[in-house]
Amino acid sequence: MAQIQMLDPATINKIAAGEVIERPASIVKELVENAIDAGASTITVDIRDGGISYLRVTDNGAGIAADQVEIAFLRHSTSKIERAEDLQTISSLGFRGEALASIAAVARVEILTRRAEDMTGVRYVIEGGRPQILEEIACPAGTTLRVENLFFNTPARKKFLKKPAAEAAYITDFCQKMALGHPEISFKYMRGGGTPILHTPGNNQLKNCVFAVFGKEMLSQLLSLEETGEISIDGYISKPELTRANRSYENYFLNGRYIKSQVIEKALEEAYKDYVVPGTYPVTILHIRMDPQVLDVNVHPTKMEVRFSAEEQVREAVFEAVSRKLRESNLTASLHIEPPRSEPPAMEAKKADPAEEALLAELMRRREELLQKEPVAPAEQEPPRSEQMFVEETPLLEPEVGARREDQKRADFALIGQAFRTYWFAESQEQLYIIDQHAAHERVLYDRIRARLRDGKLDSQILLEPEVFSVTEKEMLRLEQCRPVFEQLGYEMEAFGEDAMLVRAVPYIFNGPLDKQDFQSMVDLCQEGNHNVSLDVCLDRMAMMSCKAAVKGNDAISFQEMKGLLEQLLASENPYNCPHGRPTMITMTRYELERKFKRA
Repeated sequence: MAQIQMLDPATINKIAAGEVIERPASIVKELVENAIDAGASTITVDIRDGGISYLRVTDNGAGIAADQVEIAFLRHSTSKIERAEDLQTISSLGFRGEALASIAAVARVEILTRRAEDMTGVRYVIEGGRPQILEEIACPAGTTLRVENLFFNTPARKKFLKKPAAEAAYITDFCQKMALGHPEISFKYMRGGGTPILHTPGNNQLKNCVFAVFGKEMLSQLLSLEETGEISIDGYISKPELTRANRSYENYFLNGRYIKSQVIEKALEEAYKDYVVPGTYPVTILHIRMDPQVLDVNVHPTKMEVRFSAEEQVREAVFEAVSRKLRESNLTASLHIEPPRSEPPAMEAKKADPAEEALLAELMRRREELLQKEPVAPAEQEPPRSEQMFVEETPLLEPEVGARREDQKRADFALIGQAFRTYWFAESQEQLYIIDQHAAHERVLYDRIRARLRDGKLDSQILLEPEVFSVTEKEMLRLEQCRPVFEQLGYEMEAFGEDAMLVRAVPYIFNGPLDKQDFQSMVDLCQEGNHNVSLDVCLDRMAMMSCKAAVKGNDAISFQEMKGLLEQLLASENPYNCPHGRPTMITMTRYELERKFKRA
């Protein structure tokens, strides 16, 4: 075994830099966070070659006193905390005192800084951890940090950097997130000077930051929310029609700090469960503020991960805030029609699609007929309904589930026809609605079963031969804790020794019992610590079974049945989406329709 020896300071700093500085974006992150902690109201980031050869961060913050500039570049030197107890109430973004020392260890760094009360400032140059220049100069109040030739003395690290365009993309992403997280600060981000790629006004209006980052079109698809309380939440969430294939557009800020959190991710997933297709994710900008004493931000060197001492309280707060906003909003998907231009090009004068115009003309003709006469009795008007519709013993039409939504009652929907024996047409307040009968019936059936579950436990089916499930000691403990949820779902079970669970009855939904795999899935997910996961599995199963039981496309149903089903749909808490997240209806305004006919 080699002899044990103390590492020299230069090696220690390079090792520390490896934990904090992964790429140019890591440096921008540390410097921008320091600028925010310094009280800056304007921050400018300028880079070249993806930040590898040059990057500069300028702010108008408090600056650093002349006699403290050298100390600022020593490891574990910080103005953010003084003792270990301060870690329990951290409100600053940085606090470890490693950033400047780590950056200076692997690059050439130049700092220009001056406090507002000082006549002159300081210029300090440090290269590879070695001080080069310290002099008094004239400079604006605030701090400017230039970082050049990153990893010049650690070529093994430099070869792992990506191409400049890819490294620049990381910095762009970070600057956008900081702009969204701090609307009170004016951010300017440039590449090699010139026109800024990103520029926010710093007027504390999040809407302006969202516009600067995502643009006008995406902003129009977002819903603003604001919830006050012990845990306050405000920001924007997207309408269900605006989703992405991954979570990269989910942005969470905790007390001003950009974070990643599985607790918040799961809360969002639960809130959007009935609104989006599985595997798609909403666009969110959520600002969460809470007591720092119930947080642990000292988890990871990048400070992006946090721990909550009351995870369930945070999950519930986010879930309720997002769910309430979705329930209260009109989420009908719309057919997008380009707005008129002041000087339309010649190509727009071409004839519209004949098939499309014929369909719309037939729709208008049908509407006029229905307005002039009462609909005939269902038996005389429509052919017999397909037997596939009676998969469930209960009839298609039942009393409405819950109270009719007041906004929909005022809308006064008028059903005017059907196309392709699949889609219904209704009008209301200068809007044309197109409803998918299968998705609509899915939603009604799903809500009916969910209402039964909310009011009491589901029906059960006694098994002729009880099922025995082998479980570990940990699983058995969690199952006992989750027993009330399982019983509400309709399960009857009991411990069978120390390592097995005996199931005597299972939920009975839509003329069918849940199978063995469903119970096993609930057992597995129950181990995650959330009692509601087993309920989620059952709701997923209910959604799939309601799909099978619902009337299908091309199934003939009467006008009266269409009307009754539409009324039940509008009474739903979420009439806009089926249980799988697909839209139940889309809308077109009268103006958009007239545009298609060249009337506007």
